[in-house]
Order: sequence, then structure tokens, then C-alpha cells
Amino acid sequence: MPVTECYVDTSALLKLYVTEPFSDEAQSYLSSIDRPAISSLTTLEWHCAMARRQRSGAFSENYLALARQEFMRHVSEGYFRLQPVSDTLLTQALGLLEAVKPISLRTLDAMHLAAARAAEAQSIATADKIMSQAAERLGMKVERFFA
Repeated sequence: MPVTECYVDTSALLKLYVTEPFSDEAQSYLSSIDRPAISSLTTLEWHCAMARRQRSGAFSENYLALARQEFMRHVSEGYFRLQPVSDTLLTQALGLLEAVKPISLRTLDAMHLAAARAAEAQSIATADKIMSQAAERLGMKVERFFA
């Protein structure tokens, strides 16, 4: 499996489909990456986050439908390299809890970090401060999209 230049956490990926702080920076950075990696977990998490934002009034149901269509087109056309989630990945995520102490790693963050490592990503793109701290603790280069 080839080394991946960057693994994209859901928090950064959302910035490609929703205009919010640091969206321009995320768009610019990720457009320079050839086939950034995401996990199969990311697809579910993306849909949940987008639906939650639509329900909270951030955008219309029509926009959500268009964004979903665009995201699924990107996935199906291979814009992203998909890292599968497996029982092995779950075990690897569990092992990261000790590796990042004293950071309180959340479940999905542990899964994303394990997926990034499995994809042999050289860096991780995130808009999540805890994810950023944990990735640095693991020796990963971090592309941050937050203040």
C-alpha cells in the first residue's frame, strides 16, 4: 500500500462542503494533495455531522442533498483513498489511548488516528484541537484548521 501524503479528519473534510472559518485554507491545502485518505468511518461521520447542521438551521435541506451528492461523487470517483475500518483497526485505536496520555482521546478520534497510521499518512488534517494534540503526541505532522 502506498504512503499517503495526508489523512483528513471529518472536522477538516466538512470544511470542503460547508463555508465556515478556515474553509478557504482547508480547500486550498486539500486541493494540493493527491488522493488524501479518509476512513470508511468518515463517510458515516460526515453524513451525521451534515444532517445535524441542517437540523440546526445552518443550511437548507436542498443544500444538504446537493452536498451529499457532491461528497458521494468525490468518494465514488476516487478523489479520496478510503481506509477500511476493521477489528484490527479497533484494536490499534485502543492501543493509542496509552500512547497519547494524558490527552483524553475520544472514541472516534482514536479510530481516525489508527486509520491515519494504517494508511501510513505523513500528516493529518484536522479542525479539532484534541485530535491535533494527540496526533502531535504520536509524532505526526498536523495541518490545523482552527484558531
